[in-house]
Amino acid sequence: MDGLGSERVWLKGLFSRYYAQHPVSPPYDVSRREFGHGTFKKIDARHVSFDDASELNAFLANAAPLYVSASVSQFLNPSVQPMTAKGLVGSDLIYEFDADDIPTPCKLVHDSWRCPHCGASGKGHVMKCTSCAHGTELDEWVCPECLRATKEQTLRLLGILQDDFGFSEKDLSVNFSGSKGYHTHVRSTSIFTLPKSARVELMDYLSLFEIDLPSLGFSFDGKQYRCPRFTESTGHASRLLQGILRLIETGSSDEWAILSGSSPRTLQSFLADRPRLYSEVQSGILPPLPGKKTESFWNATLSSLVDSLKLTIDRQTSGDIYRLIRVPDTLHGSTGFRSESIPLARVSEHDPFLSATAFSTLPPRTLFVRSCPLLSIGGEVLDPISEREVTVSGPMAVYLVAWGAATLR
Repeated sequence: MDGLGSERVWLKGLFSRYYAQHPVSPPYDVSRREFGHGTFKKIDARHVSFDDASELNAFLANAAPLYVSASVSQFLNPSVQPMTAKGLVGSDLIYEFDADDIPTPCKLVHDSWRCPHCGASGKGHVMKCTSCAHGTELDEWVCPECLRATKEQTLRLLGILQDDFGFSEKDLSVNFSGSKGYHTHVRSTSIFTLPKSARVELMDYLSLFEIDLPSLGFSFDGKQYRCPRFTESTGHASRLLQGILRLIETGSSDEWAILSGSSPRTLQSFLADRPRLYSEVQSGILPPLPGKKTESFWNATLSSLVDSLKLTIDRQTSGDIYRLIRVPDTLHGSTGFRSESIPLARVSEHDPFLSATAFSTLPPRTLFVRSCPLLSIGGEVLDPISEREVTVSGPMAVYLVAWGAATLR
């Protein structure tokens, strides 16, 4: 929003009134966290501390930052510098899924790019110009399909954390980021003092980074391709077997061909007796493919299934114990949405375009919209428009202005 002085002032006024009426209650001891806030950037200043939630809320109502974040760690002296002098007590585990990191097909519809070097342009999330290979300028948006993809990853992560590591619901919390995805917080005494090396190992497991299939029980002995017995399998091995059994039950020869690289004709013969295949897999054998390609067939199929199970966790940010992350239930300066906390049982049905809007009582506002795709916010639908003046509802106006796509009239 640089250069949009009146728009930023308008947003800060709205944020100030909102925080005065809706104090936040962070799910941790505020006095032990380092805070960062920003208006021109997501973090203009950090190494800030507050004695308690009341002091934090007074700051939010008076200063009205467009972004506010807190440390994933607890410190004895959160405001001092350098970082090593803060007195680290321990750290939460934070996993973030962002729509920008997931290549959903919808990006070809609502994202576009332009090359400032040669003037070429096009649709989609293209980082380098297809004409001259220079870096591009992106016009990115988020839609329900984008957020469904991040939500699916979040749900899979929650399942692994509970099933494979035994975390209970009281150890886990989820909040919408306020813009492009979801944050999962693990707050448990069992992980609070984990060293960075252990956190990296945990992240490797969650993301299936450099997974070793033989160690999971999948290996070719020269005659047969062995796998764990389904009833005895756990963790990733169980999930891979579930994927194989699903494919045997319902996968078409074309779907198998995409995963394995084998010909549909060969696969039609392979799938002719699905009950037998299903029984063999459950007993610990991956059935042979007609001919002599069993090893390469299952290597390729398993590799494809591993790729489908990988979680797109940001390795750099998720492993950083000095990182600042959005404070749950605060406002996001790029959307005007709340980074709302979500009960675990409701994550699958969460729709931020309806529930995270914070300004439903704001009257309609006239804007000049430079460009936007199809949007649906707070129940209002806005068709794609460009270079046009339009009057929209309060939540839609806040979103367009905060996104930098519109100016006030």
